[in-house]
Amino acid sequence: MPEDRYFLAIPSCYNGNRKWGDVMRENILKELKTIILNVLKEENVKVYLFGSWARQEEKNSSDIDIAVESRSQISLSKWAELLEKVEESTIPYHVDIVNMDDASMELKENVRKEGVEWKDCSKE
Repeated sequence: MPEDRYFLAIPSCYNGNRKWGDVMRENILKELKTIILNVLKEENVKVYLFGSWARQEEKNSSDIDIAVESRSQISLSKWAELLEKVEESTIPYHVDIVNMDDASMELKENVRKEGVEWKDCSKE
C-alpha cells in the first residue's frame, strides 16, 4: 500500500495532489507572513522572503530569511516587537530578519533579484 494512505486519513492536510510537507511549508510561511504584516502594517516597508525558502530548496536545518526594506526609519521598539512575535510563534525554524538599511550592497541586490516580495506591507 502506498505511503500516501496516511495523508488520506487527514483530509484537511492532503487533497490528493500535495504532500504533507507542502502543506506544512505553506502553513509556516503563512504564519510568518501574518506576523510580519500585522507588526509592520503601519510602516512604509517592503518585506522579502529570500534564500533557500524563496527558492523552495529548504532543508530541515535551513533558517527562513526575511529582509525588510524601509522607506522611513523603523523604531527600535517596532523591531523588538517584530523579533519578539516571531520568537514567540510556533514556527519550528530559526527566522533571520535582515534590515536592508544595514545590509551590504551585494545582499541587497541578491534579495531584490531572488526574493519573493510580500507587497502587502508596502504603502505606494
